[in-house]
This record gives sequence, structure tokens and C-alpha cells, in this order.
Amino acid sequence: MGWNSSLLEGEVIHNLIFAVTVKFTSKHDKSVWFLTTVYGPCSGPERDNFVNWLNNLEIQDDDDWMLIGDFNFYRTLENRNREGGNMNDIFVFNEIISNLGLLEIPLKGRQFTWSNMQDNPLLEQLDWCFTSSHWISAYPNTLLLPLAKPLSDHLPCVVQIDTAIPK
Repeated sequence: MGWNSSLLEGEVIHNLIFAVTVKFTSKHDKSVWFLTTVYGPCSGPERDNFVNWLNNLEIQDDDDWMLIGDFNFYRTLENRNREGGNMNDIFVFNEIISNLGLLEIPLKGRQFTWSNMQDNPLLEQLDWCFTSSHWISAYPNTLLLPLAKPLSDHLPCVVQIDTAIPK
């Protein structure tokens, strides 16, 4: 993770194998917000550690907080292009989102963010952007936009943050 130090002061809050959280302070107006980037492990004890850490993340009601990255979870069976899927994972992920009071910033213009890159590909949305409810009040026109797909199996995205409410 990088930032423009002439605009923002950053303090690393968490630096874990699956997440980095930075507390940013604006040098312009001293506003504070948090950014957590994640890579959720696919299986094993590290996945359990990730789920426990995420479920116990402390986000205060007045925090401006964004969580973004590859969670390696999908929210519904519609987040896959094939039948099947793990209902337990869906329930676990949605319960965490609910427990934390997070709001999803939906991806505009694309349905899936990951492909297994096979001839008959499995497509899933595994990459997500969530914010605190306070964030939505401060930045009501935040968007998650897809970029051109590179050679990676994940679709790169950009978050556009704006305080203006469209007419």
C-alpha cells in the first residue's frame, strides 16, 4: 500500500499476513479515515484466523473506514457463473458484514472479479469494497469501477471517492 505523503499522514494499525490497515490523517483538514486492504486465505488455519480477525474488527460508529480486496468469499450463489458453492461460507461472510455494520460499494459494470482462467471458466466475485455507514455519509458518491483485465486471474478495480451527491 502506498500514499502521497504530501497529502496524507499514514499510521499502520494492522500489518498481518492477510490484511494491512492504515489510519490516514489529511494534512489539509486533519480529517481521519481508515483503509484496510485484505487478501483472505482460501483454506486452512489462516482462513480461520482471517475470519476471526475480521469478525472482531472494531469499527466505531463515527469512523470513516473502507475495507477492500480479495476476501475469497462470495455473498450469494449469484456471485458465481456455475451451480454449486459453499452455503456455509456465504452465511459466515454475510454474518461478518452484518456484525460489522458494513455497507457494500457495488462493482459497476461487471459481475465477476475472478476467473480460474480455464477454457470453460469458473467466474466468481471474490473482490469486494465495503465501508462503514459513517463513510457513506461523508463520501456519498463512492464508486467501485473495473479496469481493463490484465494477465492476472483477478479484475483490477479503482475506488472513486467523491463527496458530491449527483443531481
